[in-house]
Amino acid sequence: MKKKKTNRKHDPFFRYVYAVPENTRALLRLAQLKNAELRQMLSVVDMQSLELIPGSFSSVKEWGYSDLAFTAKYKDGSEFFVGILLEHKSYRERDVLSQIYEYTFQVMVNKNATDFRWLHTKAIIIYNGQKNWDPLAEFRKKHGGKLSGKKLPFECVFVNLADVPDKACFAEQNIEAAVGALVMKHAFDADGLKKICGELVKMLLKMENSARATLAEKIVVYLGEYLDKDVVEELRMQISIGQALGIKTAGDRLRAAERAALRRGKKLGVEQEREKIDERDSKRVEYLRSKNIPDDVISAMLAIK
Repeated sequence: MKKKKTNRKHDPFFRYVYAVPENTRALLRLAQLKNAELRQMLSVVDMQSLELIPGSFSSVKEWGYSDLAFTAKYKDGSEFFVGILLEHKSYRERDVLSQIYEYTFQVMVNKNATDFRWLHTKAIIIYNGQKNWDPLAEFRKKHGGKLSGKKLPFECVFVNLADVPDKACFAEQNIEAAVGALVMKHAFDADGLKKICGELVKMLLKMENSARATLAEKIVVYLGEYLDKDVVEELRMQISIGQALGIKTAGDRLRAAERAALRRGKKLGVEQEREKIDERDSKRVEYLRSKNIPDDVISAMLAIK
């Protein structure tokens, strides 16, 4: 059974999981298994040197200018850095290459460089949509073979998560990255995700309690509307286990912060209202005294108001 397509994006979940360089390395390691172009593109890059470009997205709101942008070193020890841009799409978008072109100037910049600040960009489009799509193939077809991904102002490779083998994810040592790939791969395929639910739970149980509860909650929050209800209940069980152990998940912390902010807001509102009343009373007292009204009468008047 296929879930009905909605306009809700999976970008926040993608950013949450893969903003961690270690997780991005694992994702690209899995993606390379069935993608020769990606293997060739990254063959010259020292992936252990991967670092997130600060400011390319917000780690609090989980949204930003681009999806995820990193710098890395070349394997040959070159003094130049390379930019790795991950652009996630859960639906077909005709202007994706134009978006990446803009990012190469807005985001892919080495701010520490004193002369040549632009980073040679290697862009990777990560797709987990319902329909088959390859924007690079469409681009080449439209331009009659005169241009290719290598002749764009940036290198570009397309990765369809549907091509990432489930078994490879089950065996991946980086569980958070592998679970993220599996859930996004099957996000629009409720039956497919239900079939691997048992393996997902086994993987989650290998994680530290707090990390497991938080990841499970992120999946429910961002992808819950797509998932089979039994899968959601199993994930909620993992969240509940964490809460029973006294572990505060991201949602717990967010709700606590909201309640604290509400209390602070109410307290501040009361204080501000008191200040306004005191200011009005002061002006009234000043006016009444100017009319030679005795202080005891003024006090009585203020008590009655």
